[in-house]
Amino acid sequence: MKVDEDAAAGDSGDTNNKRKQRSESTSSKSTATNTSTDAESSTSQNDIVVATTTPTTMYDDAGSSRLFQPHRSLGLLTAAYPNTKSSLSTTQQYSPSARLFQSQKGKFHLQTQAISSEETFVTIPLGERFQILTLSKLVPVLVSRALPPSADHHRSLLTGDGKLTAGSNGKKDYQGGDEEEMHQAISDSSLSITVTTHGPKITGKAVSITMYSRTRPLVCLDAFSFLENVNKKKKNQKWGIVDMIPLGKQRVAMSGEKEGKMENTLLFAIVCARDDTVSGGKNASEKGGDGVEVVGDDSEEESESESDADAAAGNNDSTSDDESGDDEDDSSLDSLSDEDKAPATNCYGRILLVQASRTSMKIIKTIDLNGDKGSNFIPYVGLHPATYVNKILLGGRPTEKGSTSMLLVNVRSGKVIHSFQCLSLEDGKKNKSQKPSIITTLAQSPAVDTIAVGTSDGSVHLINTLHDVKLFSLHHKSKAHVKKNMMNNAVSSISFRTDGNATRQGVAPLAVGTDDGSVSVWDLTPVQDDDGNATPHRTLLTQMEGTHHGGISKLSYLPGEPLLLSTGLSSNSILLHVFDAPDHSGRILRQRKGHTSPPQLLRYLHPGVSGGGILANAADGTDASSCQILSCGGAGDLTLRLFSTARSNLDKEYSQGRGLDKKAKKLFGNKEGPEGRAELLLPEIVDLSTSEVRGRDWGDLVTIHRNHAHAYVWSTKRGAQSGPVLRQPHWNISAMKDRPPRTANATSLAISACGSFALVGTVGGVVYKYNIQSGLPRGSFPRDATSATSEEERRRKKGLKTAGDVGRTMRILEKNNSKNGGVTPSDIDQAERDRVSYLEADAKKKAIVGRASHDGAVVGIAIDSLNKTLVTAGADSKLVLWNFVTHMPHKKSPIMLPSPATKLTHVRDSDLAAIAMNDFGVAVFDCSSLTIVRYFGGSRYNKSPDSLGRMSHTCPISDLQFGPDGRKLFTSSLDGTVRVWDVPTGLCVDWMSFSSPPTSLALSPTGEFLATSHVGRLGISLWCDKSFFRMVLLDGTPNEPAKMNEPCPVAECEQEEANDAIVTASVSSILAKKEDMMAFDDTNGEDENDGSPPQAKGEGLITLSGLPPAHWKNLFHLELVKERNKPTEAPQKPPSAPFFLQWRAGLESSGADTAGATDQENAGGTSTTDMTKGKEATTDGWDAVWSDDDADDNAEADSSNGANEIKPSKESTSKPTKRRKVVHHRSKLAELLQSCFDAKEVLSMGETYSDVTSYLSKMGPSSIDVEISSLCYGIHDLEEGLPLLHIASMWLLEACESHSSFEAVNAYLHRFLHVHGNVITRMDQAVQKTETDLTSDEAMEEEDDPQTLKLKEFVETIAQLQKKQKEASNRLQGKMQHSICLLRHLSRMV
Repeated sequence: MKVDEDAAAGDSGDTNNKRKQRSESTSSKSTATNTSTDAESSTSQNDIVVATTTPTTMYDDAGSSRLFQPHRSLGLLTAAYPNTKSSLSTTQQYSPSARLFQSQKGKFHLQTQAISSEETFVTIPLGERFQILTLSKLVPVLVSRALPPSADHHRSLLTGDGKLTAGSNGKKDYQGGDEEEMHQAISDSSLSITVTTHGPKITGKAVSITMYSRTRPLVCLDAFSFLENVNKKKKNQKWGIVDMIPLGKQRVAMSGEKEGKMENTLLFAIVCARDDTVSGGKNASEKGGDGVEVVGDDSEEESESESDADAAAGNNDSTSDDESGDDEDDSSLDSLSDEDKAPATNCYGRILLVQASRTSMKIIKTIDLNGDKGSNFIPYVGLHPATYVNKILLGGRPTEKGSTSMLLVNVRSGKVIHSFQCLSLEDGKKNKSQKPSIITTLAQSPAVDTIAVGTSDGSVHLINTLHDVKLFSLHHKSKAHVKKNMMNNAVSSISFRTDGNATRQGVAPLAVGTDDGSVSVWDLTPVQDDDGNATPHRTLLTQMEGTHHGGISKLSYLPGEPLLLSTGLSSNSILLHVFDAPDHSGRILRQRKGHTSPPQLLRYLHPGVSGGGILANAADGTDASSCQILSCGGAGDLTLRLFSTARSNLDKEYSQGRGLDKKAKKLFGNKEGPEGRAELLLPEIVDLSTSEVRGRDWGDLVTIHRNHAHAYVWSTKRGAQSGPVLRQPHWNISAMKDRPPRTANATSLAISACGSFALVGTVGGVVYKYNIQSGLPRGSFPRDATSATSEEERRRKKGLKTAGDVGRTMRILEKNNSKNGGVTPSDIDQAERDRVSYLEADAKKKAIVGRASHDGAVVGIAIDSLNKTLVTAGADSKLVLWNFVTHMPHKKSPIMLPSPATKLTHVRDSDLAAIAMNDFGVAVFDCSSLTIVRYFGGSRYNKSPDSLGRMSHTCPISDLQFGPDGRKLFTSSLDGTVRVWDVPTGLCVDWMSFSSPPTSLALSPTGEFLATSHVGRLGISLWCDKSFFRMVLLDGTPNEPAKMNEPCPVAECEQEEANDAIVTASVSSILAKKEDMMAFDDTNGEDENDGSPPQAKGEGLITLSGLPPAHWKNLFHLELVKERNKPTEAPQKPPSAPFFLQWRAGLESSGADTAGATDQENAGGTSTTDMTKGKEATTDGWDAVWSDDDADDNAEADSSNGANEIKPSKESTSKPTKRRKVVHHRSKLAELLQSCFDAKEVLSMGETYSDVTSYLSKMGPSSIDVEISSLCYGIHDLEEGLPLLHIASMWLLEACESHSSFEAVNAYLHRFLHVHGNVITRMDQAVQKTETDLTSDEAMEEEDDPQTLKLKEFVETIAQLQKKQKEASNRLQGKMQHSICLLRHLSRMV
């Protein structure tokens, strides 16, 4: 059954409804194909397709809250799983059982094109979706919708007690929810389909097959429907899809309305396997094979009886197994299809032949690996060998009773042709403790009958499949830092290089990727000994260590190109290496990288008013910094990255120094690549702050790091660490010396409003102040915290005298006075009183500072916009206000909070500070009135458990941010929710729930987007605020959280490709588009948006285009732009051409060259000019360059010197002229206008010229000017230009009448009249003068002239356009005047 997209939409958060619909759809089955599009027939076709009736929009469009809906994800490139442990323990992650269903997971598929490598597309699975990237820029051009869910019987899990519990019983039994995970995806551009394998994320294996038509899932098949029919005792059989092998295309007959026609279909071999770690029942009797002796070849003329006998033998095995385990009748077994029958007990592999067309997909054959050769074999990977028709090669491992690791299977006859023995252990070496290695990958070599086999022990074997002979082997030793519980540096991918450069250089490169992340390139040419004889050794050309963190997922050479594309298991990166060096080493040509661990901190590059910077105006596209997010990696990822929310190719990593890889290789020989580089990187970033005020003068970004006392200055302009290290003078910066005390470790950070000072809070409760430009300390809060150095502290403890001690100074003064003859008792008393008063005042100050000083870590710092007040929040429940200049606390400080603080954020406009506390609440503090004005959640709700979850967070708050206007406060918590609080009313206006707890959030400078990071997710989720484009009602506090769907990546189509696609539209494509609009299908109409501009909702209303203002504003000032861009100096005449440049026709020669040509002509030879004329005469378009009639020379001169008038009379065009026939270049706009005009008579509804407006909307102002100017080049171009001007005026008239894209259409009209206004005016004058000068008889004759008729029609269209434009202008002016008067009246009433 096809996925019904018109079914009633349900609540996306109700998982019970999902599973109920899934179980209802799973219970019905039949044997019909899925070629019919009728609703009734599709309902009855419920056979091999196990599909959900839930609409696909449920997974993409639903899942939004009151204010926010999913927009897109950032930084997620591949299916990387850094924290995936599934149900396996740490010691089992690299076991054979774990590798069985993970070997092909997340690997890409190349769609090579014959044109060039730039046209190659890469299909990459990505969670619940797949994305197709173009190799030219590594940007996504297509992103699919979410996967449909698998059947319920695949979601049964084993609990710790060993009891079976279904996934719908609760979260305790099933933690994966309804999330699906895609394992493989293979696309075909000719059929526009993609076939994928997927399964529940919690199980970690693929159990379903889904076909996509472009981005929409059409058919979902259950690969293991027999698990629903067997009893519960056998449901623990671990069956899963391990590989998908494309077998090519096949033409089949169509049915239904197109019966009798042929269509192309794709054939796939789905390789399934069962893990042998769980017993599947008693062993069944093994039967013999077919006895074929020839390896790799069998007769296509096999008797049908022999094939039927073998098939019957396989069925008998499964039948006997079912009878031994279940008490079922034979009749019930016979009624089941092949894929519904359980395989035999000793069968560990199954092959499903799947046939996919544009609209349907079905399983056409099922092959069980039985018999002497196929039983007790567990397949891991598969390959379709070149020139081997209907045959596939399977690699894997044997069970304890098996002996082979590779099989050759004929998918047409369903037989196991051969069991390869060349990789088996020799009898003398084989023992019980030594097990054969697992075949992890297979690759076809350029040579026929030769394949490369990669194994789990790090070896690559070249095998001749025709003779079952191992040619030679390549071995890869494990590195010293590889963990013991990992496999011995298993080979994960192999690829052969086939370009001509390698052949000319005499090498045959083979790239091998291993689990330690390195890529080794071998030369397969045999090494010769001293005598010139070939040896079995091969040469290692180059080895790229640490190419991908966590291991290589897949690598592949592009056909005929020295380019190697690779992805990693957990590196979240795509690399394209080019091998063009003489030493055969590779360098990175293109790359896209993301975080290798979930990001922990997100901040927009310049957060606008809320962060104290300049508000980036993203409304008119003048500042791109509002689209850039700074992201800090979590544990294991020590990078600082910048992600662009507009263009993914602008993402980059901030540099922490040059040559880190070389330094790591030099210092850490055994830690090359990412691990060695990590030793030189800064620790994990815990906080950052930016300020764009002085960004042009010095660094504008400061970061602090975990368990680190120093702060570091970065430059966002350079994208690197650039500036001094902020530290105290007595702190050692070298890691080889003593580190600063633990109390000096930084915990919080802020930059002043002026951008000159950075304030760093520490664990000990002290806030240090630094100058960002020089890096010098400028005091501390409290003031005397920096005076006590380690040396001074040592002297104080020992009682040594210290310069500046008040008591010591007073004693010295008394001693000096006594030596000078003594003083009076009154003077001594006054000095004593002064000393005592000074000591009392100093004691009071110390007491005030002591009460205000923090006793714990400073968790938040904020500075007002005038650099007068510093606000600090500590883990000791103190909120302290400090004088920024005197470094003294406010007289009312400290202000005690209800609970210890954990985080602080501040908005400078309203001078409000929000403090997150340990009781899961938030306090809003007004720094002007020095009072707490709002409480959100917290301990006050602990007494009422019913309202605790609704009115407060139930777990620690991970991050909080104010909105740009300061009216909304956003808080994220580890309870998996994000709340939006309205500060003026004190209410929670939005409540969002996520499947993974959010760790950080960030608001865009304009407030349009919310970015969040989550536990266990490498990507950044971006959510858009719906209040910016629709009416949103916020009535009270939500009763329950809105379950949010995870956003997906978006396709980023190039503008040039879109323009070319529009320009090549012909009359037939336009007609097809209009027919699709007339025959609108609700199935596609509700789910897919064709991207057309919005239509007015009422008569008389207008719509705007939504284009950037720079697109249409600059059309009014193009002359000014051109004047500014004009060169300051006139072009200089170039010197004479050198002798080695050939002379080109059309260039004038001077001097001796001209004289030489004249002499040659006089001598009777053929001059250069004559040869040029002869060459031009044979060129198309230049047949009549000159006219033989010289009588028009004077007429031409008179017309050039006379008045500029157009006389459309017959006399003016009767005589030929001597003017050169100029061929004008027409723009693509002219072709599109002509195509639309030709289709106008056929189309009777809709807008004829809508494609023209859409075409211009995707171009820049200069390109639009060129397109419009090339319609007509002046009066001399009226023969071809006049019809184009007429069609263009008809287009503008239609666009004005439609009232859509109002501002853009008026800008196009202005440019059209500005460029062609002179021609239009002269044609209007010519028509008027002709009507007044001609007599009635001449007028009758003139009306029959086609040129005159065209002129009159054009002038009438211009008049209608003028009338429509004037009416629209008057209507708009009246509305504006009415609104102004109404506002003035209301203002006077107030």
